[in-house]
Amino acid sequence: MLIMMVTSSITIILMTLLVSINQAFNNQRIIQQQLTTLADVLGKRSTGALTFDDTATGTEILNGLMLKPNIIYAVITQANGDFFATFDRRAQTDITQKFNSLKIPSHPTSLWADLFLNKIHVTRDIHLDNDLIGKIHIISTLDDLYADLLNFLLLLTIISIVCFIITLLICTRLQKLVSDPILNLQKAMTSVSEHKDYALRVENHEENELGMLVDSFNHMLEQIQFRDTKLSEYSSHLEKTITKRTQQLNISDTKRILWLETMASFLKHELKNSSVGIKTSLDLIERRSTEKKKVDVYLARARKSMDTMNALLQSAGDASNLEASLYKEALTPVDLGATIINQMEIYESIYPDVSIVTNCTPLLMIQGHELYLVQLLDKLISNAAEHCDGTAPIRISVSKQGKNALLSVTNKGCKLPKDKHAIFDLFTSFRSSKNKAGDNFGLGLYIVKLIVESHHGYVTARDLDSSVGAVFEVFLPLIKT
Repeated sequence: MLIMMVTSSITIILMTLLVSINQAFNNQRIIQQQLTTLADVLGKRSTGALTFDDTATGTEILNGLMLKPNIIYAVITQANGDFFATFDRRAQTDITQKFNSLKIPSHPTSLWADLFLNKIHVTRDIHLDNDLIGKIHIISTLDDLYADLLNFLLLLTIISIVCFIITLLICTRLQKLVSDPILNLQKAMTSVSEHKDYALRVENHEENELGMLVDSFNHMLEQIQFRDTKLSEYSSHLEKTITKRTQQLNISDTKRILWLETMASFLKHELKNSSVGIKTSLDLIERRSTEKKKVDVYLARARKSMDTMNALLQSAGDASNLEASLYKEALTPVDLGATIINQMEIYESIYPDVSIVTNCTPLLMIQGHELYLVQLLDKLISNAAEHCDGTAPIRISVSKQGKNALLSVTNKGCKLPKDKHAIFDLFTSFRSSKNKAGDNFGLGLYIVKLIVESHHGYVTARDLDSSVGAVFEVFLPLIKT
């Protein structure tokens, strides 16, 4: 509405200004034409006086200008330029101070100059039988022009005010054609933003650009409503599926943990009782047998089998207990580098013949259980110590790898098998029979895998790039400190 009113007002003002200027110049030309006609008449009446050099008659003719209140000065000059007769209203009125420097211009002045100086000068030649016998000069004020112009401006001002009021009324009506659809659209946007009601629609009664805008907004709401409905359906379905699967996993995990605990306890109890019976029987055989040498061989073999069985039971029971308790322990922030550095003195005393080199970045915080992390490191270092060739140290490093903390254990020695994922399976060992220890049942790396997965990480194994050996890498997610 402001734009329309400013545009209309500027148009009205410009129109008024141009019409006023045109009217002023037209009135000025009319006055000039009237003075020119008057000068011609007076000049013809003065031919006799100029011919007979009758100054009194010439002055009497000019005194007739007293009836023209705007004419303030007139003069008749002879052909040689000498003054012949004059008329000067200044001597009879109070305008002497205003025109005290009045002079006859030597050349015609412009309309602009005359308009701003409030005077107009007319000069006409006086001829007798085509001979120039003199000139008449008339100087008049423009008071009548200013009075007429003032009345004209007053009339234009009244007309402009009336036009402005009419324009205001029209703009008030017309601006609703633009503002009402926009305001309705704005109210709908506010309502949608506050109440999230995408079913709301804006009524459209326009067939112009505003109508296209309203239709586009309604179409956008329709698309949002459709997508919101679909998203709500997908979210509800996904929530139900997650709840169902979570319940199934919880039941499955509970049954699995219970089965592991029961199996470990049962095997440990029953086989321990059996091993006691075997041991008692062997002791009796040893005391009562007469064939000492042959019995010693059998007894040694039986005892070795029994020790292996006990070790297997103990390891399986420990692994089962560990798997059952891993997910029950609460994880806390742990500095992985500091935890490993604190264990180095212990490893140096356990493996005096093996050189261990560490390079740990401090303040790599993870969510974990320090006791289980130490157990994980024990298994990795024990595995590296058993397979290293003694020519190069075992290298342990902790560094940042993207969003994870990377624990790397490197040793030169035995080459890894082709199926590197299988070495982390339960009861899986790739040692040759002559190098396989009696208490090794392939549980070490399986325990490493259990601990890493309980810490939401993963473990990999690969061959050394430069020589024969292995690199075990454990990736554990970092937390913000």
